[in-house]
Amino acid sequence: MGHEERAAAPVMNRRAVITLDFPGPVPAICQLRPAPAAAGDRFVVQRELAPAGSGVPMMVRIRVLDALDRPLPGAVLEISQRAPEPSAPDLCGAQMTDPHGYAEFKTVFPGWDADLPAGFDVTLYLAGARDTGRFHFPAQVTGQVATLPAYRRNPAPLPPPEQPAGIMHVVPRDRYDLAAGLLATISAVTDR
Repeated sequence: MGHEERAAAPVMNRRAVITLDFPGPVPAICQLRPAPAAAGDRFVVQRELAPAGSGVPMMVRIRVLDALDRPLPGAVLEISQRAPEPSAPDLCGAQMTDPHGYAEFKTVFPGWDADLPAGFDVTLYLAGARDTGRFHFPAQVTGQVATLPAYRRNPAPLPPPEQPAGIMHVVPRDRYDLAAGLLATISAVTDR
């Protein structure tokens, strides 16, 4: 059985294949930092953050680890992101980590603004403590997403910072069609 392409699906030219090259064997890790508890700390437990069709669909899988790389079950992980459309409200939701320390979210690739690259703001609630961090996306991925219709109203994308809090590992679901969706993973590490 050879490689066959479906006639009904639009197929990109092989030269336009989505390429996601990562700089060496760098693991996708974000070191969370302690933050003061806010008086109104509240989160909405929900797995799906964005309506279907509002941008490039994305499954995000985050593993929360302690300083000794042990999974932290039962922690609450909240993510917040810009919507693809600049005028739309931010998207946010929270999940409790499973027995292996994982939390998963179904969302869309985030939008960005002129002074902040595409990414997620993350808050971890664990045993009365609050840690925060930011997950960024590789510049190459953001550049390719920026050409899609749902993201054209955003300003020119910025690359992630030189010393990022964490760059997610991103894989396209279909290497010929970026709009088919992305899978993103990262480990969030806390000193608690």
